Amino acid sequence: MASVSPAYYDIPNPKSEERQKWGSGIQFLLACIGYSVGLGNIWRFPSLAYQNGGGAFLIPYLICSFFFGLPILYLEMSLGQFATVGPGVIYGRLRPVFQGIGWGMAILSWLVGLYYQIIVAWILVYLYVIITGQSYKWSSCRNDFNTQYCKSILEDRRCEEEIGEVGAFYFNKTCYSLTDSIAHKNMTDTFNVLSAISPAEEFFENYILEKSADMNDLGGINLKVTIALVIAWITTALVLWKGVKIIGRVAFFTATTPYIIIAIMFIQSWTLEGHMKGLDFYLLQPDFSVVFKWETWKSAVTQNCYSLGVGFGGLLSLASFNKKNHNCFRDAILVSFADGFMSIFGGVAVFNVLGFMATRLNLRINDVVQSGTGLAFIAYPEAISHMPVPWLWALLFFVMLWLLGVDSQFGLVEVICTSLRDQFPSLKKYEGLLVFTTCFVSFLVGIIMTTKAGIFYFNVFDEYSASLGLIILLLLEITLVVFVYGCANYIDDIRMMFGQPKNLLGKLFGPSGWYIKIVWLTVSPIFATAILIVTIMSTFTKQMTYGKDDRKYSYPTYAYTIGWVLSLLPLVAIPILIWFKVHKFKKEGKSMRELFRLQPKWPSYKLHSKNRAHSVLPGWLANIIGFNDNRSSLYMDSKF
Repeated sequence: MASVSPAYYDIPNPKSEERQKWGSGIQFLLACIGYSVGLGNIWRFPSLAYQNGGGAFLIPYLICSFFFGLPILYLEMSLGQFATVGPGVIYGRLRPVFQGIGWGMAILSWLVGLYYQIIVAWILVYLYVIITGQSYKWSSCRNDFNTQYCKSILEDRRCEEEIGEVGAFYFNKTCYSLTDSIAHKNMTDTFNVLSAISPAEEFFENYILEKSADMNDLGGINLKVTIALVIAWITTALVLWKGVKIIGRVAFFTATTPYIIIAIMFIQSWTLEGHMKGLDFYLLQPDFSVVFKWETWKSAVTQNCYSLGVGFGGLLSLASFNKKNHNCFRDAILVSFADGFMSIFGGVAVFNVLGFMATRLNLRINDVVQSGTGLAFIAYPEAISHMPVPWLWALLFFVMLWLLGVDSQFGLVEVICTSLRDQFPSLKKYEGLLVFTTCFVSFLVGIIMTTKAGIFYFNVFDEYSASLGLIILLLLEITLVVFVYGCANYIDDIRMMFGQPKNLLGKLFGPSGWYIKIVWLTVSPIFATAILIVTIMSTFTKQMTYGKDDRKYSYPTYAYTIGWVLSLLPLVAIPILIWFKVHKFKKEGKSMRELFRLQPKWPSYKLHSKNRAHSVLPGWLANIIGFNDNRSSLYMDSKF
């Protein structure tokens, strides 16, 4: 790796040397994999692929990964590593007027962390149910919380065994003979009022959530979920308390175990009857016509963006604790690969099981496929109940979900803590107090989602938090680094860390190669702009509902108001920070032009202030596309 003369590479703040560092490079890599690979890889990607041409969806998904996901992932990692600060201050050092981008990311991560922790709490309740031997409850209609609308093939089979008659059926907590016409008529009339519902769905809604009828009826606190939420936040606080060294050690377990579990589930799923039915719909019957549809590409690039976690500031925060010459380009490639592998590999395991379930219930695969919470907490548990030793597979599945959830949560909360520490250095002396205070305040704000109407508020957070604000922040980040600061300048900064490309491969595909330059300048901003346009259109036309068919609930008007507030809240940081900077610069007697200039705390300030004048306007095309490779005297050779 490269070093550079202090005359050109200087960090004016000596306190930056006190910043914690990862115990090893592998700790950073595993922490990034744990942060990026989350619940969406298991519960969103498979159904998204199914809805967009099956195996054909991999074409736009992989293209988007190569031209958008990986380059932006690397941009954020390298930014954090080069500046050794988190998102709260890093953009202000490039241009003070843009500092709000980082605080917008911190707010965004906080909002997502609020509802993400609720999912972790639900998972903990499921794990408690499994460990205490009560997992039979989600396959039975005989529980106190079940209604007369509960219907299960497993219950019908139990009735056949109890009565000793083929065709016996279960209705309203009673077994009936096939010849009981009155009971059959009552059942038919009941299901004409409201359609039948599976025991797994009633378990989730009536037992786990204790769901009220609508958003207006809070119905008090759900004690089970609240206790689980307390445990989840305490766990997060304890891991983050001592900083990245603890996170790195924990990541050895939390980032690797999900891959071991999904491998076990993958192998087991191939032994199930009807698994090919699910695999056919998932991958083996591709519809290549969807490749030419705009909607498919939108789904691919948005899934890529959300799955990798770019735009939230988490990867930037984690990378800020790296050594200057750490190979974060290699890590960006490995994280992208690990993320895509879990999505595709995990999708096969999920759809094999859903194919088995469809075969056992004699249903079409699209009758059992669900997305999001429906897949994780209803469809998959119901499928597991038909498998041999169901409690074991349920335990493995929910342990995997828990690990995927907490790892991502660590990164989301770390963004907030890192931003606060960097903005207010005096807080470093109270790191433990800062972490516990952040978690405690987050718990209090998230209590609304532990009420009986919590699922409705959860869905508003889920639909709006990481939508419009995220895409605008991403686009501003790309604009600032690539076009305002200048791609050529930032390539120089990268070569300070890694040196000049040494061979043809490095010049084309290395950390500062033509692939990175061209994609940052063209494809990435085009993709981000396209996502922004589509997101704006979909946000204005969004119709929020919960449930389906005759159980569908339409959200009230004020839910959309809450959603818009959540969506735009991260962006509020931008004008607030502009006002703050203007006021601060006036007080210090600085010119307003300084708001648009590179700041001395940027590590390569001396280099760029000497070679290019950083005035109100960037050095335009020379700054953006003037790939000046003649500064080799500044850098040592790199192995790339």
